[in-house]
Amino acid sequence: MYDEIQDAFGQIHATDEMKQSVLEYLSGKKRRNWKALGSFRPYALISACALMLICLGIGNWYFFGMPVAYVSVDVNPSVELTLNRRNRVMDAEGRNKDGQMVLEHVQLEGKDYLEAVELLMESEAMQSYLAENEKPTVTVASAKADELLSGLENSIVATHYHGMCRSAEIETVASAHDCGMSLGRYQIYQLLAGYGSGMTTEDCQKISICQLQQLLVQYENGRTAAVDEKELESLKSGCAHHSGGQHHSGHSHHGE
Repeated sequence: MYDEIQDAFGQIHATDEMKQSVLEYLSGKKRRNWKALGSFRPYALISACALMLICLGIGNWYFFGMPVAYVSVDVNPSVELTLNRRNRVMDAEGRNKDGQMVLEHVQLEGKDYLEAVELLMESEAMQSYLAENEKPTVTVASAKADELLSGLENSIVATHYHGMCRSAEIETVASAHDCGMSLGRYQIYQLLAGYGSGMTTEDCQKISICQLQQLLVQYENGRTAAVDEKELESLKSGCAHHSGGQHHSGHSHHGE
């Protein structure tokens, strides 16, 4: 078969004109290709590199720099953690003076959220508040709140400090910040407002988380009366613990 093919091609003879024509065509095409390549290659390379850097930058921001979740830790210090898609802390901010003071003594950025919360709770600055039997409230706003709450419920927040873990709509984060409140404190305010407590955001800012929790328990257990001036002043005076117990409702989870 190979000999037959070779014989067939052997019958083909090109004239000098055909050879010259092909040579000119190929020479001209080669010059055009090199000319186009010479003018195009640097720009193409720069464009490709720029596109690659943009894609890498967007990908890096998507996974590491885009805030997707918020964890508010309220004892009386209010500390709010901003998380990226890998559940790592991008930013930690004190939402009141006590929270700002606590963060002066602990570094949380870059840590996994559970590690960050546990470091916060175990820090010497926070322990001075927890020593007074204050119970933390941890509020999570995220599309994957159930996953984050599951981790928190198995952490020292619930198992050791018997804290309250709640979820909130992520849209409420901006509203809380507009009022100068942490997510956790703002959510309690919303719940109290829904029960007709008559309390304002300014009132809730002046009352400890402990007292707000206790008041919320009363409403969830059937209270209907609004808070009057005398009771409001008493609430602002400090946290008086009682045996009201813990409660369960829609978006809350509690350590036993």
